[in-house]
Amino acid sequence: MKYLIIVISLLAVAGCSTKQKYDIAKYYDLYQQDSVLTSTVTYLFTAPPYTQMKDRFKDEHRAFYSNLTQKFSFLKYYIAEDGTHYFYIMRPSPRASEKRGVGGYFKMDKNFKLKGFREVFVTPILPEADVKGRCSFLFDEMVNHNIDKFFSMETYVQWPNKISYYDTITYEWKTIPGALE
Repeated sequence: MKYLIIVISLLAVAGCSTKQKYDIAKYYDLYQQDSVLTSTVTYLFTAPPYTQMKDRFKDEHRAFYSNLTQKFSFLKYYIAEDGTHYFYIMRPSPRASEKRGVGGYFKMDKNFKLKGFREVFVTPILPEADVKGRCSFLFDEMVNHNIDKFFSMETYVQWPNKISYYDTITYEWKTIPGALE
């Protein structure tokens, strides 16, 4: 019985440390978290009305993205020793009762400006519990540079797939030229 209590205690501590390891609050206060989320949403979401996608990064549109942050949330966040910021965000989907998960990374300067932004994977539209639960292991695999083997699992990853790629110039998912022919 004594050993069972010790094992359960160790598992609880290990679970907490993993959660804390990937908690954005470990790195930033609430104001800074909101700033990082607003910057990230700018890359993840469509442009404001009457704005071209290439112009969505202009400072004049920051308020538009800031107002959207209530629909997004960091589920996991980690800053690697090389300064790479990894994220797993829950985002809205066209279906109100369901969400998507998005994993990726970027680097950031002292003024909270993102550089080298990249979405690595996007989950299918799923119930919120699945985005938070069963798909969250993808973040660990991404941080450990072991994510590629999971891209073929369509119930976990919608993009990338056989016909899509992430364009790091326009910051959008696109169809591979000739893939639909």
